Amino acid sequence: MLVLIIILFAAQASADPAALWQEAKAFLEQQQYAEARRVLTLAVKASPKDPAFWYHLGVSCAELKDADAAIRAFETARKLAPQRAEVYFSLGLEYWHRGDVGKAKESYQAGLALEPKEPRALQNYALLLMKTGEYQKAIAPLVSLKDVPQLALPSRVSLIECYLKMRDRTQAERETDELLRSGIAGPPDETKLGAILIEEGDADAAERVLRTSLSQQPDQAKACAALGIIVLNKKSYQEAAELLGRAVNLDPDSSEYAMAFAETLLLWKRDNQLLGFLKSVEPKFGQLPEFQYKMALAYYGAAKISESVVTLEKLLRMNPRRKDQIYYILGNSYLTMGKLVEAEKAYRNAMEMNPKDPAYSEQFAAVLRSEGPERLEEAIAQLKRARQLDASNAGLALQLALSYESKGDLKSAVGPAEEAVRLRPDVLPAHVALARIYFRLGRRTDGQKEKSIIAKLEEAQQLRDAKRGTGESVDAEVR
Repeated sequence: MLVLIIILFAAQASADPAALWQEAKAFLEQQQYAEARRVLTLAVKASPKDPAFWYHLGVSCAELKDADAAIRAFETARKLAPQRAEVYFSLGLEYWHRGDVGKAKESYQAGLALEPKEPRALQNYALLLMKTGEYQKAIAPLVSLKDVPQLALPSRVSLIECYLKMRDRTQAERETDELLRSGIAGPPDETKLGAILIEEGDADAAERVLRTSLSQQPDQAKACAALGIIVLNKKSYQEAAELLGRAVNLDPDSSEYAMAFAETLLLWKRDNQLLGFLKSVEPKFGQLPEFQYKMALAYYGAAKISESVVTLEKLLRMNPRRKDQIYYILGNSYLTMGKLVEAEKAYRNAMEMNPKDPAYSEQFAAVLRSEGPERLEEAIAQLKRARQLDASNAGLALQLALSYESKGDLKSAVGPAEEAVRLRPDVLPAHVALARIYFRLGRRTDGQKEKSIIAKLEEAQQLRDAKRGTGESVDAEVR
């Protein structure tokens, strides 16, 4: 009988809500969420209409990453205490974790109707609105958080992103400038903002942010690389090379930075420097198709054509992307070596893989024309097909004119030559060809007019060459 009385007393004690709460509270404070869940499960059985028990059971389940159980507990708490805002906020967060964004937004809306200034809830609600593309609606809650110390920085960054998504570039730049002036963003945060601005297409604002970041902390590889790409796109090759070179030095194991630096040297036409750099990093990145591609271009630019051919053929065995481009450069290499048969084969492969690129047809026709009169009809037919795909390409028009001229059909040559000049009035070879055709047709007045244009173009070219000789080439080419 004594044993039975003890058991009954223990059962009554375990069912006492106040005692269960004290036990659960201790477990929650100690972050022992599994134990807290066990005790709170007993508590909701003992007192099923107590919303606090259900709410804290939901909290325990949420901490244990059991979103479904947390939602069931929070939903029960919501029904029992519909005026408790924190229940809606917790419920919204768990719906978000489960991927039900619609219900998450509804829960946050209901909670904010009860407690409209709760900062974390406003932040999460704004992020949910951004996630569903409702950027205009996200503006108000984000603006209200701009001066909340712990949330000011992420809220301002999200606000800038919203304006960018809305294509309100003016407001985005105003917020960006305000953020930079506030001083609340450290260099790493500014670099992250720069990345967002780049992704959203605002390169000018990104440049300002990244320059500010690097002025405070110049040893950021990501910031150096990002700013380097921006100025590279502006053709500021010297500064791009300095920035990307610094990124490579800061993170020598990054293939991304190394290849971007190589691309800069390539566009800057620093072929020997590029070749030296690529050889220095070949042990790390030589297995990458992009590395082999740039190595081939470096060899080609440095007039080491045989090495370019060997590298391109090796690259083709690596099954790279855009084989058509590789075959095209291989064709150029063979053409430079005077190997017309091999060049023709390479160009033909390029055209078969990508018949829409006019450069392939243009070079292919040039090879056919150089092989003799018997290949002119094939060259003309190929150029006509290519011009159907790209009627605005001046190079194709010029090659067609030259092919007709080589065939002796000057009347057919004059039209494409005039079209080439119309499309690209700044291209000297087109004016030279047109002048020659005019004179051969007996149209001396037209020919003389073209000669005057040729003289002006040659004078401009000599001026550019003179600037290169005085060291002005970099800035001149950039501008």
